[in-house]
Amino acid sequence: MCVGSRPWLACLKPLSPPERGGINENECSVKDMKRRRWRQCGRPPVFKVHVKVATLCPSRSLEHFAAAALRDAGYDPTPHTHLSSLIATLRTPGADAVLLEDHDAHIDGWLAALRLHAGRHVPIVVLGLGDSVGISRALQGGADDYAVIADGAGPLIHRLRARIQTRTEGVRATSLRAGPYALNASTQSLSTGAREVSLTAREFALAWTLFENLGRVVSMQTLSTEIWGRSSDIGKRTLEQHVYKLRLKLNPGGPRSRARTMDGTPVPRIQTVYGVGYRLDV
Repeated sequence: MCVGSRPWLACLKPLSPPERGGINENECSVKDMKRRRWRQCGRPPVFKVHVKVATLCPSRSLEHFAAAALRDAGYDPTPHTHLSSLIATLRTPGADAVLLEDHDAHIDGWLAALRLHAGRHVPIVVLGLGDSVGISRALQGGADDYAVIADGAGPLIHRLRARIQTRTEGVRATSLRAGPYALNASTQSLSTGAREVSLTAREFALAWTLFENLGRVVSMQTLSTEIWGRSSDIGKRTLEQHVYKLRLKLNPGGPRSRARTMDGTPVPRIQTVYGVGYRLDV
């Protein structure tokens, strides 16, 4: 196979079952044999749940890899060749999750369009080489998670399953109040009195976690996990940028502005606890 301009092709792991060595088919049931094979090849067992995953992978080899991995896990992949058809599928609604190729020329535009049309209802997972720049760009662009091609089918399916489960089972309260402030998940906004501030998906997740722990220090690792679902690949600088943007929206006047608004409402302040994390005070 010629990898040429597609270096990720060399990372693809075959999806064919492993050799049967070590399994005595006369001494165990068919179910036991299947479980052993799943453990050997590192892929998750099939769950008999009809889950539709819309995919957009321009590279044919990567599309085949993703489709085979999804089918082996019991999912129903719906491949798309254009963003417009993917958006049309999401409007039906015809997908429980979206899987995108980390395509340098298009990923930013894809994520922006999907964030607009899919909102927070459909989880988006990006599949790519896994370099720090690509991961940071995808997550800041609105992706819920990032799967690395070289890790194979197992981690990809586990990440998709976790994101789908979070959206379907872990439906959080739609609103959260902290003092005079209220967070609204349906509008993804923060309001107090007549003032309402619109937040991005990442800013809202950050604000929710801080308001939920009002007055308590929240570690950087906890914030990264709550916002991105992972902490190991998220740089400190990425988190700092999101905190900075949220600070500006909570207090447009800057850190030296008055502690209360004109109507007497206290201004929420995100305090940095160096080397540990952040604390929200109102």
